Amino acid sequence: MRLLRAWGLDQTRGQIFIGFIATMTLVLVVTVGSIYMLLAGVQKRNALQYTDEIAVQTSGRLKSLLNEINVLTLQLAMDERIQDRLADELQGQTATYAERMKIRGLMQEKTVYSETIQEMELYSLEGSVYPIVDKSIQERVGAQLVNKADESFNAGMLQWLARDPEDPDYLLAIRQIKLERLDYAKAGYLAVKVKRSLIDFIGTDDAKMKGSRMYLLDENNEVIASENGNEPLPQERAKQDRYITVNRAIEGSDWSLEIHLPKKTVMGDTLFIQYVLLGASLGSVVLFAFLSYYLSRFITSPIKKLAGVIQQGTEGGLKENAELYFNREVNLLNRKYNRMVQEINHLIKSVYEIEIVKSKSEITALHSQINPHFLFNTLDSIYWAHVAKGEKELSRYIVLLADLFRYSIMNDDGSGLVRLEQEVDQVRRYIDLMKLRWQERLTVEFQVDPATLSCRIPKLTIQPLVENAIVHGIEPLDGGGAIQISARREGLFLVVEIRDNGIGIGADKLGEIQARLQKETRRELPLNGRGIGLFNVHKLVQLQYGEESGITIVSKPGEGTTVSLRLAWREEGVL
Repeated sequence: MRLLRAWGLDQTRGQIFIGFIATMTLVLVVTVGSIYMLLAGVQKRNALQYTDEIAVQTSGRLKSLLNEINVLTLQLAMDERIQDRLADELQGQTATYAERMKIRGLMQEKTVYSETIQEMELYSLEGSVYPIVDKSIQERVGAQLVNKADESFNAGMLQWLARDPEDPDYLLAIRQIKLERLDYAKAGYLAVKVKRSLIDFIGTDDAKMKGSRMYLLDENNEVIASENGNEPLPQERAKQDRYITVNRAIEGSDWSLEIHLPKKTVMGDTLFIQYVLLGASLGSVVLFAFLSYYLSRFITSPIKKLAGVIQQGTEGGLKENAELYFNREVNLLNRKYNRMVQEINHLIKSVYEIEIVKSKSEITALHSQINPHFLFNTLDSIYWAHVAKGEKELSRYIVLLADLFRYSIMNDDGSGLVRLEQEVDQVRRYIDLMKLRWQERLTVEFQVDPATLSCRIPKLTIQPLVENAIVHGIEPLDGGGAIQISARREGLFLVVEIRDNGIGIGADKLGEIQARLQKETRRELPLNGRGIGLFNVHKLVQLQYGEESGITIVSKPGEGTTVSLRLAWREEGVL
């Protein structure tokens, strides 16, 4: 700490100075490093592309030579004289010396057309036909290669052995011969001895990069040939550290061509650029350090104190700063800050109070629209008049109507909330009154989970939805209809559904209603003459419970409509 203080790093000036230097250094490292990596990458890609082109050309030439050998040996295997000779051998007729000489002439005739084929040998299943030696094909090339040539998916195809076991200066390949006349039965083998000229092309490309290496590998990654004879492959670690490797498979064989590029040669052209960029970076850091030192002297410590006051405001409650500073600009900034704090605190208080008043006003206004004031004394007189006349059925409906109105205007605790059980009873009263007119044409089914009856919901939210279902869904039907009212708990929400089998709602009209439900929760609601209506219920619920609650509608023409009311769960006695 003493060292930091001695260098002034505990002061704003010193910290800004170090910050400037660190930032400049980071920017230079990122910029220069990006440029260097970009140039190195371009150089590497160019080298790889060039080497890949060499590999393509070289593998193409090798493929062409292998294809030539494949065609010539296939012609010889299908020659009628070879087929006849092997058919006789298969029947136990051993070839005479003269017949073997004819076979020799036939094979020499074919090798004349190839610059790479040194010699061809013919073997029956029992032994050699030519050359005249007492040796089987297994003894000549090894059982492994013969087994490979006999595999069903390789039968008749040319199979390569990297080196001739009898003469390592040559390559060796065999092909199984089948007899057409005997339903392609296996009859013998054709062995091909290939000159080293097949792989002499390795290392002949004058345009290859200095220090590069080429290797021709067999299926076991053993070296068949390289620029320096049979030079072995570098160790895996050495390859990764010193070389960039390009590998390309040779079509028509299990061989591959591998080219190693020395990283030092590939990246050599970028060294000069690296030195230039490094020198420019060091010079820039020194110059920037000199300028940053004098720039940091203009920034004084009062800024830090003022920043601390502002930081305290972000931790809970904005407070004015009464401290005076020697620096004029800092004092000006402090006065502006204090003024801002005053304005923000005033706005917070004003907006908070306005929102509370607005919410209470909207709720009160909505309830005032759904609280019709009727004269209960009049209804009571009518009731007793009907009782006196013996009209008990009509008197019962008058009681239902009185209870319906009494429920609408009652306000027990001033919260506007009732138990779901009370709201369901109100709906039952409404349904009974509606059946006075509809009789058997209206069927209503309740499926209310008893566990939901204690949940508190806004008063008169379900009855308007049932009224909508009857008036707009069932009434247009000649034969009447049915309504199902259900209530269940889903997690932290109460879901009430009113489902009818009425005429349904068209897609255009449904889209318009859903758009209004989304839009009219944020502005004044146009009220209609049918009570609070669908949109007013949606507004009331969202004022009480937030935008996660409200109404959703699903409907299809001719199939009915389902209105879902979703409210946050509130236990009885909890506001």
